[in-house]
Amino acid sequence: MMHGGDSMDSIIKIKNMSFSYKNKKIFENFDLDIEKGKFIHIVGANGSGKSTLVKILLGLLKAEGYINVYRMNMCEENLMDIRRNIGVVFENPSNTFVAETVADDIAFALENLQYTPNTISEKITKISEYLKIEHLLEKNPHYLSGGEKQLVALASALVTDPKILILDESLSMLNGVEKNNILKLLKKLVKDKKMTIINVTHDMEETVYGDKIVVLDFGKILFNDNKEVIYKEEKKLKSVGLELPFMVDLSNKLRYYGLVDEDILSMSEMVNHLWK
Repeated sequence: MMHGGDSMDSIIKIKNMSFSYKNKKIFENFDLDIEKGKFIHIVGANGSGKSTLVKILLGLLKAEGYINVYRMNMCEENLMDIRRNIGVVFENPSNTFVAETVADDIAFALENLQYTPNTISEKITKISEYLKIEHLLEKNPHYLSGGEKQLVALASALVTDPKILILDESLSMLNGVEKNNILKLLKKLVKDKKMTIINVTHDMEETVYGDKIVVLDFGKILFNDNKEVIYKEEKKLKSVGLELPFMVDLSNKLRYYGLVDEDILSMSEMVNHLWK
């Protein structure tokens, strides 16, 4: 059981949280500290409690214990303010589309925050260029491919400049290349905007981008540490249904033959290293 040091600069703090669903305990005396301005992956197999945790952080489910998000205690009167600071993208974005065109859908969140029409169109232009979805703006979001829908949902979440971005299995419909591009962009957002990103996923491949990994197993934290530390725990990860990312696994095998001496997480770096 490992816990990161208790840092003063946590953007989300959970202490002694308990939550049951239909008499089944999902969390009991659960503690978690998420540091501001980091890219965190929360991973676990299905049924580990990941999606429940997301709903609790958004105030969609009510848990017992101390939950503090962006220096506000989770309670009825703070809920609107807490949600205003969080952008969220769910696994199936179709349920969240409200408008006839992608542009109007992205505008919806900004209209709620009462931005002027000029600012709204500027922000839409900027985010669509950033995510390379300019060609989708006039289309009906319901007729897009799964991956395109997830990009549009991501645009809607990012356009309000949230302090915290939560992704709930929301890269699952993107192909490998699209997924890597988006993960690189997210990494850049953390660096440039000091945004805190929490990516909730069952796919360990995604964790190569990011700082820390929290491994959940049936509502308990198995690991909470830097990714390099967690990648050394292959047996334990396997025991909870998680595979090492391909590049980490490859690094391990090549290390055995003395061809590399550390994890190389990027394919192009690996190729350059082996060709030296």
